[in-house]
Amino acid sequence: MKQRPLSLSLLVLGAAILYGCGGDGASATGTGTAGDSGSTGAAGATGAAGTTASAGTTGSAGTGGSAGTTSAAGTTGSAGRGGTTGAAGTTGTAGAPATASLCTWPTAASTVMVNATITISGNYDGGMRRFVGAGNLGTSGQSESQDPIFNVIEGATLANVIIGNPAADGVHCEGNCTLKNVWWEDVGEDAATLKGTSPSQVMTIDRGGAQKASDKIFQHNGPGTMIIRNFCAQDFGKLYRSCGNCDTQYARHVQLQNVLVVPGSSTSALVGVNSNYNDTATFGSILIKAASNSLTVCQRYTGNNTGAEPPKNGSGADGTVCMYAPSDITWMP
Repeated sequence: MKQRPLSLSLLVLGAAILYGCGGDGASATGTGTAGDSGSTGAAGATGAAGTTASAGTTGSAGTGGSAGTTSAAGTTGSAGRGGTTGAAGTTGTAGAPATASLCTWPTAASTVMVNATITISGNYDGGMRRFVGAGNLGTSGQSESQDPIFNVIEGATLANVIIGNPAADGVHCEGNCTLKNVWWEDVGEDAATLKGTSPSQVMTIDRGGAQKASDKIFQHNGPGTMIIRNFCAQDFGKLYRSCGNCDTQYARHVQLQNVLVVPGSSTSALVGVNSNYNDTATFGSILIKAASNSLTVCQRYTGNNTGAEPPKNGSGADGTVCMYAPSDITWMP
């Protein structure tokens, strides 16, 4: 069937409707009124900022071992997309040889007189005060029966302390313990003694120094391991001695790392160990301010539990008891 052409009047009416609607949209745009106009397309969402890159990992500390190699620096964190560059990882500390700065002695903030042994539990910060024995602790001889200035119990830390004169028997450690930045101005019987009964216990002496020890600086009576690092030893008989004639004997171990040694007239050896009880002594980054080989680095003994004076049975590196290479010891007259 044929379609009838639209009449002229209908065409005019359609055009009027079409242009009238478009006019209302323009008016809405001009006045800012949301109206019949097509709504404005929503703005594209702002892209999320790139996440901040994590900091580069901290370089691991250089070991205090024999080579004293420098540990690698931490790598720089990469930037997140659109974010800021991650902070560079800090440079690992080198396992450097001992330097003269280790024997820079601190100045005491004040002086405390100690009439009775102070028991340390948890973490104790002495604030660089000087502690001096008085009354029953006002002794500085070599009697084995003296009480200590400080008694550090299992798991405790003694830090930032100067022990003056008289010092009685210094510090006793009852098991796992840490002495951090502790200085002995004039060692009494011993600077510190490791007691306890556990083969796994560790006593760590980290930073500090000791001088004027007519006999030993550190005495090891119980089992376990003593670590001495970043330390200054001046004018002493021995820096370390594994007990040679205690009633109960054990295998004992000592590790010396980054130690500056200034021998005195009474210095006979750096360490003394008992080979018959399977003691061990290891050394790394040791600087001795003396002529080459003028001091015994490691003296071996045959220990006993009878109280008799133990005899010497050899000295020097042997790869079993006394363990070090020539490069571990630097002599500087």
